[in-house]
Amino acid sequence: MYGTEESIMAAIDKPDWMKLVLGSLLQKKLKVIEIAGVIELDLVETGGGAGSSTVISPAMHREFCLPYDQLQHKAFHHAGTKCVYHLCGGLMPLLEIVAQNGADGLETMTPPAMGGDCDLAKAAKLVGDKLFFIGGFDQNKGFENGNPKLVKEMVYKLFRAKPQGGYICSPSDHFFFGNPENIKAFSDAAKECIY
Repeated sequence: MYGTEESIMAAIDKPDWMKLVLGSLLQKKLKVIEIAGVIELDLVETGGGAGSSTVISPAMHREFCLPYDQLQHKAFHHAGTKCVYHLCGGLMPLLEIVAQNGADGLETMTPPAMGGDCDLAKAAKLVGDKLFFIGGFDQNKGFENGNPKLVKEMVYKLFRAKPQGGYICSPSDHFFFGNPENIKAFSDAAKECIY
């Protein structure tokens, strides 16, 4: 298999070959989904960090991700489950494209301080009527370096960014360190944020 960098170069140098490879991989995925039958899960995660705008351009995403994502999401919906699309890193330039790919939701909504570019309130205004969101909490600022009061304020701000519903509060990435009091404050505040 190719790594990310080699795949990007192949998409530029040999786009027809790359589309053949992507089509072949998609057919295998579709066959697995078909064989699985009814999928009794709340949701399935698709996408990946290599599709984020910090790795490829929106034009490349539209050409080399969108058509394959649309077919995969259609198959998952037919099998009875929802799809959440994963983009860690840059996603703001891709919002309109993701809203066309058939996913039900989008995550990780990574804020700038964590290496992404997400403005949750702006994303909600642009595509919040088409996608639910998961993530957006800056765990370094909150869990590691914050205090319970700050953590609660951060949670409430995220919740207010999507006032019509469709937001699941979650850290935007893995975390390995955190004050237990801050994690408890996160949980307590999230319990209050109901639609």
